Amino acid sequence: MESSSSGPTPMITGRQYTNEGEKLKDPTVFRQAIGALQYLTNTRPGIAFSVNKLSQFMSSPTLDHWQGIKRILRYLQGTIHHCLHIKPSTDLDLAGFSDADWATRVDDRKSMAGQCVFLGETLVSWSSRKQRVVSRSSTESEYRALADLAAEIAWTCSLLDELKLPLPRKPTRVIT
Repeated sequence: MESSSSGPTPMITGRQYTNEGEKLKDPTVFRQAIGALQYLTNTRPGIAFSVNKLSQFMSSPTLDHWQGIKRILRYLQGTIHHCLHIKPSTDLDLAGFSDADWATRVDDRKSMAGQCVFLGETLVSWSSRKQRVVSRSSTESEYRALADLAAEIAWTCSLLDELKLPLPRKPTRVIT
């Protein structure tokens, strides 16, 4: 993969993986690649969704899933200098951002929700996951994402208070 061309995104938009197709002869290589990519998501959250989708096929990966792994690797090759930067700052403003994508999962109609919490310019917490219940509207899925973000911000405020780091202002939240 070192000499392959880079890819613009870690996954094709709207791509649906299934269990159908030619099975890999040695799934160990697929599992090792998924493990390495899961570790990498700590500093490269942009690949988390794609890695999560492919990790759902660990028991019986196909050649199609292996092509997905290779696409992520090509994307990483083209964005090798992109990563999270943790830098010192006197700005201790806490800001949270959340968004939800209503009922886009065709298999179970659950919404995807994502959130991130910044302390100053540093990302201190983030998540992207399928919501636990099926929402009846886009508004409901956005409110569920907001509730998850509020809980994460409350926990972060509690942790900072325990560490004796007072916040200069109330946390803020923006939906994108």
